[in-house]
Amino acid sequence: MAHAIGWFALLISTILHSFILFSFNYNSDQLSIVTVFPIWIWSAIGLVLIIISTICLKKKLLLWFFGAWMITALLGSDEIKSLKRGFTPTLKKSKSETASINSNKILRVVSINCNGRKVEAVLEALDYNPDVVFLQESPSSADLQKINNKLLDPKIQIVGGLQCTIIARGKLTKRNYSSQFYNRAAGAMLTLEDGSTIELLCIHLDSAVTRWDLWNKDCWKEHQKGSQERRDQLSLLLSEYEGFASDRPKIFGGDFNSPQTSNLFKFLPKEYENAFGSKGKGIGNTFTNYFPVIRIDHIYSSSALQIIDVSAIKTVHSDHRMLVCDFFLKQKIKEVIH
Repeated sequence: MAHAIGWFALLISTILHSFILFSFNYNSDQLSIVTVFPIWIWSAIGLVLIIISTICLKKKLLLWFFGAWMITALLGSDEIKSLKRGFTPTLKKSKSETASINSNKILRVVSINCNGRKVEAVLEALDYNPDVVFLQESPSSADLQKINNKLLDPKIQIVGGLQCTIIARGKLTKRNYSSQFYNRAAGAMLTLEDGSTIELLCIHLDSAVTRWDLWNKDCWKEHQKGSQERRDQLSLLLSEYEGFASDRPKIFGGDFNSPQTSNLFKFLPKEYENAFGSKGKGIGNTFTNYFPVIRIDHIYSSSALQIIDVSAIKTVHSDHRMLVCDFFLKQKIKEVIH
């Protein structure tokens, strides 16, 4: 009986391993129910099966299968890539503590899901002294105005809709996106004190499907449909966004309800760089706040901006962690040099 269990566990582990490698490499809407999970979760399941097989069969050869799953987890996990850059996030509340570059030249961007319009979540973001804040599930306009009145800073402006809001230090020129995006995006051109302009876009794509009955074909279809809809939303949004932006620097971010491994991001132009994927240290997972297993909140920038540092910060009033990113405008670097 033990031998039968051992061989069965090995067979299931081998089939699962092949399927996971195919799914993450092919990365299609049809397989989104697989790729929505971090690859290390699948690797953990495979490792458990190999351990069961090893105990039952008592064959040292099975250690090769164990090693194969470990390599898959190490090479494929989003978390391992950021941990290789450092186990501890280095971004601090004060911009001057973040980099040796003059803090006045740093542009700090924060993105946070306010978890049902909580004003307290906005205050958490403002505590990091940001120049730009992307809010999803934003508080009402009245609540935001109250916050603005308390800040007593005439340089701070706010634009937004029902779901998304941008708060920034500088002049915001609101962009009017198609009516279908009223609840999904807020866009504006930011003009800084030195006259530099940056095109901003805050995004909140449709929520992911939460059913996990993988044995049911309707579950797979729902995940596929959701993946397609989010990709269509992002594609249409960015086509309008790039029309507004022209050749100026660009920053967009928010809650995409999709991990970095999703095929949602496969079509993005190469000029866009994922901030945490590029410079983040430690664990960058943003959902859930208290048990972060997946990174679904992202900030992207164009090549005109240099990413200095970025961290996923634990919050108190949101079910998401917030992303805090420091940028340096390359045009400003040239001004300083000359």
